[in-house]
Amino acid sequence: MPKLSCAGFELHYELVGAGGEAVALVHGAWADRHQWDAVATKIAASHRVISYARRGHGESHAPGRPMFLADHVADLSSLIAIVGRGPVHLVGSGTGGVIALELALRRPDQVRSVNLHEPPLAGLLAGDPEYDGLHASFRGLEDRFGRQLRAGDRAAGAQTLANGVSAEPGGWAELPPAMQAAMIANVPATLHEAEDPAFEIMETSRFAGYREPIVLTAGSRSAPAFAAINDRLAAAFYGVLRYAFDGAGHFPHVTHPDQFDRVVEEFCQFASQR
Repeated sequence: MPKLSCAGFELHYELVGAGGEAVALVHGAWADRHQWDAVATKIAASHRVISYARRGHGESHAPGRPMFLADHVADLSSLIAIVGRGPVHLVGSGTGGVIALELALRRPDQVRSVNLHEPPLAGLLAGDPEYDGLHASFRGLEDRFGRQLRAGDRAAGAQTLANGVSAEPGGWAELPPAMQAAMIANVPATLHEAEDPAFEIMETSRFAGYREPIVLTAGSRSAPAFAAINDRLAAAFYGVLRYAFDGAGHFPHVTHPDQFDRVVEEFCQFASQR
């Protein structure tokens, strides 16, 4: 597998697709690049697709290395500069969406469009009476799986998270065994990232001047807090598009890959024509 040397560790990536503009897939916490396997092949029919294992996840072992938002943004920027060969369409899920958004704000020259699925910026709900209940429920979920992880029960923590980000029971059972195993294996990286509050809060005044195409997506069966976070993001940006994956939860790229691929393809086409 190709790899880049980044600040003392190796960032592993995969590039598929022979032509078209580049699409970079940024996975979320707990998971690894293989969560994109089902959609990467589909998108590669018309684009060059870059998927990679973020530092500390999957093949990109980074023991003892920082795992702050700024480090992940720097890794992605290097990957785009060297492998993307120009601006790319960014697709980020969960905390991968936070990384994609932060890069777009810092380096708009590297980005053609931004596709964000349920970035967990729960801090955007804090202090607003309209969202007090949703913010409390999100924090309660973090507390529950955090206690399990700190007690050493990785499997229980991963299962609590997968079920908790769904509005209906059964989120964990919907995931393939390989993804369940990856979530359990990536617990150490998840705990490192939880130490950086930048993964949960951004200053919305930074969004006002951004003019590149953005689409915010959510699953119809996801925890309601994600739709509320998207509400706050949409209000802060100019001209944001939105889409809901019918029947899907927090992982539509895994459970509903055809639907996810269609949204990515159509949005990339829209952004390119724009």
